[in-house]
Amino acid sequence: MRRRPRWILTISVAVVAVGIAVWATFFDKPPEKCKPVTDLLAFNRSQSELISSKGGDGAPNEAEQTAYQQWADGLAERAQKVTDPGLAAQSTQLAQLANEFVAGLPRMRAETQSRAPGAPAPAVVYQMSALNDQISEQISQLSKACS
Repeated sequence: MRRRPRWILTISVAVVAVGIAVWATFFDKPPEKCKPVTDLLAFNRSQSELISSKGGDGAPNEAEQTAYQQWADGLAERAQKVTDPGLAAQSTQLAQLANEFVAGLPRMRAETQSRAPGAPAPAVVYQMSALNDQISEQISQLSKACS
């Protein structure tokens, strides 16, 4: 019984590898309509890391609030560049939620700082948590739509 030469196996593996590389390069990309969404999501990730690096415990101070405002403004700016109707609606909703979140930060800071030690968290903390959950859901939906 005669064995096949190794070079046939080597060529076969090389052809499969090249085929996979071509597929990944040209055919396995998100649609063109997702480029602005990808930019929005990348901006959100970078700003989240920036805010986390500045963050302390409790309600954000005024310096941290500036970072949150830049995050919300950047999301709104990038949401305006999304042209696909479905993705634009989701992106705009995300930007609106981010603005609501930033608008609630001063109230949350004031109510958290003025509560008595050991007192339960003010209601605004739960409202902000709900807004954060909605923001996370919008980001998740956009990620799924453009993955």
